[in-house]
Amino acid sequence: MFILAEKPSVAAAFAQALGVEKKGGCWENNEHCVVNALGHLLENYAPEDYEPSLKKWSLDTLPFIPGTIRFKAVENTKAQLDLVQKCFVRHMDDPFLLATDAEREGELIGAEILEYAGFRNYQTARRFWVSAALTGEVIREGIKNAKPLADYVSYKDQGYARQAADWLVGMNITRLISLKSGKTLHFGRVQTAVLAAVYEREQGIKNFKPESYVEVTAVLDTGKPLPLKLRNPDNEEFPARFPAGAPILSEIAARKTSMTSGKITDLKKDKKIIHPPQLLNLTALQKEANKKFSYSPEQTLSIAQALYEKHKCLSYPRTPSRVMGDENVELVKDIFNRLSDYYSEWSTGSDPALVSQDNKRVFNSAELEDHHALIPLAPLSAAAPEEENVFSLVLKQFFNVFKPDYIYNAVTITADIKGYAFFGNAVEMVQPGWKDTGDEDGDDDKKEEKDPDFDPDITINAEYPVSSITAAEKFTEPKKHYTFASLLQLMENPRGGDGKRLAGLGTPATRGNILKKLFDRGYLFLKGKHILVSEDGIFLVENIKKNELLANFISLPETTRWEEELHQDTEKFLRDIKSFLQTAVSGTSMEMYQAQRKSLGKCPLCGGEVFEGKRNYYCAAYKEGCHFVIWKEICQASLGAPDAEALLSGKDTKLKKCKSKAGKDFQARFFLKDGKVEMRFEDRKK
Repeated sequence: MFILAEKPSVAAAFAQALGVEKKGGCWENNEHCVVNALGHLLENYAPEDYEPSLKKWSLDTLPFIPGTIRFKAVENTKAQLDLVQKCFVRHMDDPFLLATDAEREGELIGAEILEYAGFRNYQTARRFWVSAALTGEVIREGIKNAKPLADYVSYKDQGYARQAADWLVGMNITRLISLKSGKTLHFGRVQTAVLAAVYEREQGIKNFKPESYVEVTAVLDTGKPLPLKLRNPDNEEFPARFPAGAPILSEIAARKTSMTSGKITDLKKDKKIIHPPQLLNLTALQKEANKKFSYSPEQTLSIAQALYEKHKCLSYPRTPSRVMGDENVELVKDIFNRLSDYYSEWSTGSDPALVSQDNKRVFNSAELEDHHALIPLAPLSAAAPEEENVFSLVLKQFFNVFKPDYIYNAVTITADIKGYAFFGNAVEMVQPGWKDTGDEDGDDDKKEEKDPDFDPDITINAEYPVSSITAAEKFTEPKKHYTFASLLQLMENPRGGDGKRLAGLGTPATRGNILKKLFDRGYLFLKGKHILVSEDGIFLVENIKKNELLANFISLPETTRWEEELHQDTEKFLRDIKSFLQTAVSGTSMEMYQAQRKSLGKCPLCGGEVFEGKRNYYCAAYKEGCHFVIWKEICQASLGAPDAEALLSGKDTKLKKCKSKAGKDFQARFFLKDGKVEMRFEDRKK
């Protein structure tokens, strides 16, 4: 059997499970050959690969839409592609198993290689697709139960269509808006829509005009303080708010000294049942890791991948699902029993009887997508603190879903104080259930004041003394700046102006990378936990908004509409993308903003001003012979304008992921020394 994996670690796990020793760059014996890719070994042709004259950016050549989109070897991994190609030649007639990552991106990586290698035996080829960590037993069982590769053709088609659309849109619109604005601006089909959403939030905060209102609070002494608000019958949305200067406020102020007691006139209880949060998917894990530990989405994915591949204690991380399949009851029951005693601090209060087919919040094949939810598979040991932190989130959620519901009575209390109606809310606990853990599953933008605990001794028609009456002026507040957690929430569950849920932006596996690109290109930056738009990001969005077609294209409703069309009809999706490009380019005759050159700092060689160019940051005195330059890409690491500013001010850049000429990954910080960019390598021992 000939097996193609996506990564060396996965290929090694397959080889070990099948008893195959390494031979050259692959694992091979008389029965099996296992070889790995290194992620994408192929990339889109550049426009100049189709036609050399297209290397020069020109409005006259836009839009460029080739009849057939072609691929070429990624230069840094060409040797690995050659090795894979040789294996295909030797084993072209052997039974074939595709074992790239079991999700849409992994399917695309495999499909590209198969097409490049001239593979034709699709009818007999099989697909390895499991969610469990790749132990020897799981691999052997997965091979045995592998389904025909043809069953996954929709993933391949969607992957190709998404990749083609992203390349066509990105390449054409990047050139279009860069030529129109006079500044290099990178455009992405989804990433620019996300950038625009952050921009709109920031503009809303910037332009928000707070409105004042007054709340009157009376505190009844019922044995413990019970705060109640004066009711405004003319304000249904916010019944405790009064406009400043309302006559009733003066009345209350004048009579406050006589308002010494209040009578409970009504008391209603509404039983509420709050189910435990569902199991985590990747996006939910990234949100929680950002809230609890301030990890970026990319960092969380990397940690989760290590827990899956290296420690083999976590299920497949790149999952969109928050449920298990109906057939997974026995699997979960076994894990629950094995881990309960080992992790008693988390399992205490969990009910094994809830590990049942009847528990549809956990076991529901109708809601299953690609892979089941994230679950722990085995205890974690000898791990880094970051790995323990991320694993603990999955572990806690796993045991929480099998805890009883949180049940309480929402109590509404009405009181009469000298003829004025006051009201308030309280909480009467019935069953703490999973809430004993203190976990919440709320939205960052919707934090509300906690209602007090209800005193069961309070009764209707009883009279209680008033300990205080206060009138406080307050102000309306804007929405909060996005954080990684709330931005992931937006990407997973965007909503239209009518509040209806729209199709998600990106996939669980790509959302972190979409955000990373926006940060790497200097369009977004962090201030504390808040995500803010840089000057370049503002310039990009405002340029786009000068073009009505492009402005609509990056709106959330329109971006999600394209996502829906991609899943419904990939051929129509691509036709419509090409049609959009034709219209967008021809409709960009209006004058766009012109870039105002902003100095990034002083040249360390001659003291001249340093400006941003298309591929570098250059000294304005270059015509006088100054050769100072900072390239925007060094060892495949992107240096944005904020990086250039840091270098020119004598600071190091942040740690960057780089790749050597030999194709090896490494990390380094960049700094300037004698007018040249140098690298400061990460202290691995530290």
